[in-house]
Amino acid sequence: MRRHFPAMVLAGLFVLPAATLAKPNHQPGSCPGDVDAALAAACPCPGTMLPDASVTPWRNHGQYVRCVAHARNAFRKGGCLTPDARRGVVPCAAHSTCGKAAEPVTCCVPVTGACSDTTSGDGIKQGTCSNDPTLTCDVATDCTEVHAQQTADAAACTALGGAPGAGTKCNPCVTPAP
Repeated sequence: MRRHFPAMVLAGLFVLPAATLAKPNHQPGSCPGDVDAALAAACPCPGTMLPDASVTPWRNHGQYVRCVAHARNAFRKGGCLTPDARRGVVPCAAHSTCGKAAEPVTCCVPVTGACSDTTSGDGIKQGTCSNDPTLTCDVATDCTEVHAQQTADAAACTALGGAPGAGTKCNPCVTPAP
């Protein structure tokens, strides 16, 4: 047995790297079409989704951020995230209101700018928007943007003409589906 021990150790040194290389490799082909939507589905702001479609609220903000970090890591290992997305996902979650009790509501308020089109309403976008000169417009409603602002609660948001958002700083005006 003593004579064979060095041979077994030597064989183990060659088998270990081969086994390490044989780990499954996540291919980008297994990535979801919309990674942002997949991240939001993995860690929805209201809480974790249960099989019966009910929602269990996050115990605290840290639990939500931890969920986002784990989901981000899974997508990163699968090659689904760009370098900017890898760096930005968790800081955005950390600055969100998700999992926080008695925090302000992110309110998505539509703001319409003026359109400089001299033949307004003809269906041809020949003007530019006063609130964003890079946007072309035909009528003022083409210049509507949604801005995020913090309100005390959903009622205050509705009073401003807005809709309560998902609660994140980086993607604040994604309103939940009815």
